[in-house]
Amino acid sequence: MTQKLLSSDKSVSDWLQAIDPSGIVDESMRRTVEILLNLVEELNSKIKGLESENQQLRDENNR
Repeated sequence: MTQKLLSSDKSVSDWLQAIDPSGIVDESMRRTVEILLNLVEELNSKIKGLESENQQLRDENNR
């Protein structure tokens, strides 16, 4: 399922923005989902930064 989501035109950030945990009735579960969504967003941001740095290092190494 993850492969299918990531292969579409939407970015992970777009997918995360589309998720609305306010429909979850259980307060504890809603808070858990919010925390997990924030964590996914933070990790995705770190991955993007590391991919960029990795590409810069590859480019430098190729020169």
